[in-house]
Amino acid sequence: MSKLDWWPKNPYPEDIFPMSIEEYIKAIPDGNLRAAVAGYLARWAWDVASGMIWDAWQEEKSDED
Repeated sequence: MSKLDWWPKNPYPEDIFPMSIEEYIKAIPDGNLRAAVAGYLARWAWDVASGMIWDAWQEEKSDED
């Protein structure tokens, strides 16, 4: 199954956000803090992505009318 034509592109492309997992671990060596940061960033990123998907879906639906 492929994504629908209106599906938004990833707003966090690797060429703009080039950190590797090894660099992330080096930057935040404490595993508990790293997990907390990762959780926060995941929630924030989901909110951004969810908003983009919702907006794109609404635009697609309005184009169908």
